[in-house]
Amino acid sequence: MSTRRFRADIISTAGAIGAPVSHRTIDTVIDAFAENFASGATLWKTTSRPGDHLAYRFFSRTRTDTLGRAVAARLLHAAHPMLPAVRAWSEMYDGAPVQSGDFDAARGLAKTWLHFGGLRPAAEVFGGRQVPTAVRDLLPDFLALGLAHLRFVACDWRRSTANFYFRAEGPLTERQFARIHALAGGAPPRPDLVAEVIAYVPDDYCVAVTVPMAGGAVERVCFYALRVPKDRLPRVPGRIRAFLDAAPSHDADECNVIGWSFGRSGDYVKAERSYTGDMTEVLASWNCFFHGQSGRDEQLRAARPGTTAAAGEGSTS
Repeated sequence: MSTRRFRADIISTAGAIGAPVSHRTIDTVIDAFAENFASGATLWKTTSRPGDHLAYRFFSRTRTDTLGRAVAARLLHAAHPMLPAVRAWSEMYDGAPVQSGDFDAARGLAKTWLHFGGLRPAAEVFGGRQVPTAVRDLLPDFLALGLAHLRFVACDWRRSTANFYFRAEGPLTERQFARIHALAGGAPPRPDLVAEVIAYVPDDYCVAVTVPMAGGAVERVCFYALRVPKDRLPRVPGRIRAFLDAAPSHDADECNVIGWSFGRSGDYVKAERSYTGDMTEVLASWNCFFHGQSGRDEQLRAARPGTTAAAGEGSTS
């Protein structure tokens, strides 16, 4: 990856969508994580909210201590109250979890992503060392909806929340959508929007649930469609269309992601777009399901109560 081109692309893409920029912060991030951006898959992300940040992220292919690098670069405070939980999650499953970094063009480090190395029981992740009791107490609500296994968690350092990315057995129905939506409250979306979400997510779908680490109600839920061709996008706001048109992609296999986020504070659309490093290949190696695929996870089905299969064994998800 050319760091000079990367820096220029961050600035130009942020300008195209009216996102704030700090040149000094961009330089600090690139200097601290140049190796990760070069060896991983780099992608862009923003939302439909006016003036929202341009994010740029690397998905790691190898296990590295991105937390330590962030602290050393003064992008993350060493005493942040979420650090013990994130480090504890990173040590689970014999050190299988892989840390990835999420930044924005104005303020630097936004989130740390953890891929757990396989399909994992939510009870194990929520019951991990250093997980606050208030977070553990939410688990029965998720299990009651069939949200019993996950593969990722993304920790938001600024808002002190965690996004838990569940893989749920589908297909998603209007009733199940409404039950999951109710976790985060807010006004029910229009029926045509619900139908569009259902049409775009895979059979066994991904839903992220945003939880405050200090305790409290679920803040948001988000449903995802991965690798959606630009000529087959769902209805998206103008800011998302402008972002997808402006953000450059140097991957041979272009990968666009659409996420529908719902919560008490309002609804919005997320979009991600590949940049370099073959995002599609990394997501495929993590057993992510793409738009147009059947998207059935046999391991998830084998992990139903009463079966003998062990979730996570032999998985590359």
